[in-house]
Amino acid sequence: MLLANLNINIEISQIVKLTTQVFIAWVLCFSSYGQCADNLLNKVKETDTIHLPAKEKINRWYYLLEKANQCNVPRDSVYAKIIYSISKLEIEVNNNYNKSNDLAFQALRLNLTANAGSSKTDAAKNALQLAVNYENSGLSKKALLYFDTCQMVAERDPVQPAYILYSKLRRAYLYFLTGDYQKSVEESYTGEQYSILQNDESYTVEFLNLKAQSLFFQNQISAANKSLDTVIKSASLNKYTFELASACKTKAMIYEKQADLIKAEFYYKKSIEIRLPTNNYKQIATDYSDLANFYSGTLLNFSKAKKTFTKAIEYAKKNKDLLKLSMIYTNIGETNLLEHDYETAGNNFTKSLQYLKIKADNNIFNNPGVKELSLIGNKDLIISIMSDKTLLLLKLYKLKNDTRFLTSCIQTAIVTDSIITQTRQEQSGEQSKLYWRNKTRGFFTNALEACYRANDTKHAFYFMEKSRSVLLNDKLNELGASAHLPDSLAKKEQEFQISLVIEQQQLNELEQNSPEYTKQQLKLYKLTNSFEHFTKSLETKYPAYYQYKYADAAPTLDSLQSYLGKKHQSFVHYFTNDTVAYILSITSNNARIFKLDKNNFYREEINGFINFCSNKDSLNSYYSSFKALSNSIYKTLFEPLNLPKGRVIICSDNFLLPFEALYTDAKNGHFLIQDYTFSYAYSATYLLKRFTDFPAKGNFIGFAPVSFQKYLDVPDLKNAAIALANSADYYNNNLLLTKNDATKNNFIQQISGYTIVNVFSHASADSSNREPKLYMQDSTINLSELQLLNTKPATKLVVLSACQTNVGKNATGEGIYSLARGFTSAGIPSIAATLWNADEDMIYEISANFHQYLSQGMSKDSALQKAKIDFIKNNNNEKELPYYWANMVLIGNTDPLILSSASNMEWWWVAGGTVIILAAVTTASIRKRRQLNAL
Repeated sequence: MLLANLNINIEISQIVKLTTQVFIAWVLCFSSYGQCADNLLNKVKETDTIHLPAKEKINRWYYLLEKANQCNVPRDSVYAKIIYSISKLEIEVNNNYNKSNDLAFQALRLNLTANAGSSKTDAAKNALQLAVNYENSGLSKKALLYFDTCQMVAERDPVQPAYILYSKLRRAYLYFLTGDYQKSVEESYTGEQYSILQNDESYTVEFLNLKAQSLFFQNQISAANKSLDTVIKSASLNKYTFELASACKTKAMIYEKQADLIKAEFYYKKSIEIRLPTNNYKQIATDYSDLANFYSGTLLNFSKAKKTFTKAIEYAKKNKDLLKLSMIYTNIGETNLLEHDYETAGNNFTKSLQYLKIKADNNIFNNPGVKELSLIGNKDLIISIMSDKTLLLLKLYKLKNDTRFLTSCIQTAIVTDSIITQTRQEQSGEQSKLYWRNKTRGFFTNALEACYRANDTKHAFYFMEKSRSVLLNDKLNELGASAHLPDSLAKKEQEFQISLVIEQQQLNELEQNSPEYTKQQLKLYKLTNSFEHFTKSLETKYPAYYQYKYADAAPTLDSLQSYLGKKHQSFVHYFTNDTVAYILSITSNNARIFKLDKNNFYREEINGFINFCSNKDSLNSYYSSFKALSNSIYKTLFEPLNLPKGRVIICSDNFLLPFEALYTDAKNGHFLIQDYTFSYAYSATYLLKRFTDFPAKGNFIGFAPVSFQKYLDVPDLKNAAIALANSADYYNNNLLLTKNDATKNNFIQQISGYTIVNVFSHASADSSNREPKLYMQDSTINLSELQLLNTKPATKLVVLSACQTNVGKNATGEGIYSLARGFTSAGIPSIAATLWNADEDMIYEISANFHQYLSQGMSKDSALQKAKIDFIKNNNNEKELPYYWANMVLIGNTDPLILSSASNMEWWWVAGGTVIILAAVTTASIRKRRQLNAL
């Protein structure tokens, strides 16, 4: 061995001497380290308590940090204390948020470790510092994250309720600031309940106030007033001046909304009067700005508005509040628009952007980039500025007839829409999203007006798509995103969703003023919060899941035209407001845009037409009036489009009427159904979406309860089971669940496995906030419970042969929240549903004919059209009324169904059996030969 050849002449005494020297050096080093650490700890305690000017104190902390590094002390809570203290002072002394955030994050990471020297209490402080830094920087998303971290850490430390209360309050406020009013209500509610447990009335009042404001913006006026009354009583008694002023201002906004203008002005002024002694300049500036908006927007008193805006600016400047100044100048610009002072308006919108530190010049044709705008946390403000600029450019075009303004208007609208999309994606509550859908309606109207004047059909199509059923597309994206998760996590996500539906249903069954309701609501909100944490973790960990979930690109007009060419169809987009409507008519090789103003578009006519169609007595008694109205709507909404006869897809907006029941000739009586095959779509985005093909275990499943539990209080459908069997006869591989088998559980568990689902039952729906219901034998299925369906449905068509399955609450830009929409959001591409109370015999006959033609391979829309025409031909004159045959409409994909063939299956069984028999005979023959050879 090599070691054996080494000449090592080290005496034992030398080894002992060397070891002793090493030991002494180690002891001296340890002693020095110990003295250094002890001294450092004392200095940290001293520096933490001593009162010094900020600049001197930050120098001391930096000196201690240098000593800690020299001593190589452990990275424990003491070290974290040093860098956290520097983090706080970096803001005060140097206004250096980047340095502060870096140090606070290091401290948080050290205190979140499981090491003996870590501190969970200090971790809560570190997270809070980061949250406040990000909030002050306008980065709401990151601020929310760290307030949440602070709260979660503090919850492990029962002596730290203040951190939990403050974090909840700031989260509720940030959600409010970003327009996510539903989440603000949830955070305020949970904070309110926690503050009651902590017996902290001041926080309780703050949470109630914020909740009332969020409820107001969700148009829940009664609930908002209830919270405000509690706030005013408590704040007056305990002299919570600031909160009393806030409550008065929310009261003012409510009175303004209710057009009680005297009380509104009184409460706006009272709010300022109460707030002035607090010297909270930021909020006083907001109060004056809100009063000025009342003067300009509601009273149209521009002189008073300008004087009041001047006071708002004065107080905002006292606080050097750039964000507030931006908001005020935006409001002043809106006042300038109302005065038709466009040049001043443009200058004020530029000032608004500059106060946000966004590069903006006085060249009105220039726009900031989407990336720069998206960094601003207050999306409401950014959307307001850019929407106002869109309107300004449109007005300047009308004034000067310079197409540069029109081109810039459309480009500005595209930038604005990108921020609107981003805002929606950052919100989790559907009610908040619906609020923004309603608020941005005016913006989309202006964008479409610009497209109409520019004859720009491509951008008109883009804005119509971005204004249409986007929440439905979000839901379908979520379903598709789950396919990019491991099975265990996809299952957990679905379990969460099921739990949420169940908890919501339990809440709906309780009295709102009961203690049980309060407990259940708190339980639901906590579960919602847990689900959001879970989905956010999935978005971070699985990029494909995130990308699919937030895929928001609208299809191009070219892609739709290519689709229409292959299907031999036309497509009609409608966009309606109270006083104007835009129509986009699209074929495979042409697109045209039309405008209807208040002189030739009457929304009441559409409602009158539906009322006629749904009432056979009115049709019989006033048929000539019906024909005249039907023909009038035809001439307004359809005839100008000059579409080729054939298949047409209607994408209506906030209304749904059976176009096939329109009269082309009021005298001779010729319905459109004779010339056109109609289907309906929520949007082109929805129509072009590719639904995943999951294998089906059968062609047809049908439900016919026939009779119902007494408590459901609905009449029997005695012929339903026979009618269901007649429809099912056209298919193989069927499952019919009738009478006691037609249960809610069987429906939820079974329908996703079959290509076609047919329901002969009752349904109930109206335009109120009550959920539409589908009746089974033992119970009802609410609209929200359709989320319980399997997330991988093989179903390609649901036929809802029941009353009012296309009826529900109308949400601006989203359409009707009906049972049909519920099945669509569950991932089913085609729904046949009804618009009014169905005639039982009619629905059975048309359904049977519909299934006959579907089974023959016809497209769904053509099959339904032919079924209706057969019904008209085969019945007497009264049955020609649209009440009987125009009730059912097809929504979604119109392609023929691909069904499994029993004859083919039998052929495979025969072929397979033959092969097996031949193989067995051959094997036996070979074995016999071998045995003979062996002999």
